[in-house]
Amino acid sequence: MTTTKAEARAIRRDGRREEIVNAAAAMFAEKGFRDATIQDIAKELDMTGAAIYYYFDSKDQLLFEIWKRAGRQLQDGVDAVRSGPGTAVEKLRLAFRRHLEVIITDRSIFEVLIHQRSRLPVFGRDDLVEDERKYTESVIELLSEIPADELRINEPRILAMGLIAMLNGVIRWYSPEQRMSLEEIADLYFEMFASGAVGGAR
Repeated sequence: MTTTKAEARAIRRDGRREEIVNAAAAMFAEKGFRDATIQDIAKELDMTGAAIYYYFDSKDQLLFEIWKRAGRQLQDGVDAVRSGPGTAVEKLRLAFRRHLEVIITDRSIFEVLIHQRSRLPVFGRDDLVEDERKYTESVIELLSEIPADELRINEPRILAMGLIAMLNGVIRWYSPEQRMSLEEIADLYFEMFASGAVGGAR
């Protein structure tokens, strides 16, 4: 199928927006949202500030786009795990791995997500709350699929919020130079979680 000129322009536009979002996330993570400027982002991309404004109306809109992307990535990850093969406990282990893979692969975006949430513009806060609620509910549903006789602590909502916070904390100290791989760290966290909450998970 031949790509039309309009489709080609749309692809280029989407690619450029992606570059800007990535650069903005890195800049916000490095300098903080308040201190980073559109000019900083433009300089990083060898663009003008006016060119950035062609794609995004404001720094606030850029931050909102970063938040939305982070939410999509996490949700896509847990949805893929839930729809895939395996027992509920096996899926939970995979969900640990997927969560860490997502937040470390796109680390600058998630550093902004975790550390600078108070900077989110008012117009985007309801969307953020809804994305977080949806992801938490997906993890709760995953926990709820574990047979009752295997779940020592019958508080899936509290467990879900606790494990999400625990996994997000990895971003504070993880380095590619770590002796353990990311998958090994995810499995270790799963074992710590399972030893307290899930009987017979191993």
